[in-house]
Amino acid sequence: MTSTQQFSPLCDVHHVPMRHVMLEQDSEEVRNFHACQRHDCTRVFDSNGYSDRTEGEFDDVRASVHRCPRCRSALYLAEVEQLKKIETWECSQADCDYSEESRTPSGR
Repeated sequence: MTSTQQFSPLCDVHHVPMRHVMLEQDSEEVRNFHACQRHDCTRVFDSNGYSDRTEGEFDDVRASVHRCPRCRSALYLAEVEQLKKIETWECSQADCDYSEESRTPSGR
């Protein structure tokens, strides 16, 4: 995932927009990810899919990733139609336009 990519994933738990975060790690490495905007939520999205970030550490215990069947990049939750109980998932790769719809967990 590059820092120039423009997409806005929704939190896969709360269905609210996530904010883009650039975190400097040891040395000159910068980690890009999106974090849920709810103050009580630890969900993050990066090139590995959805996981949690607690106490400053990335935690894969509740990791969830949907892979694009075309390019194998992680899909992100782009839209949720609450009334129809349909989720739209899109590819996080800049040059891939793949998207798919699925029933929300409550609609299954």
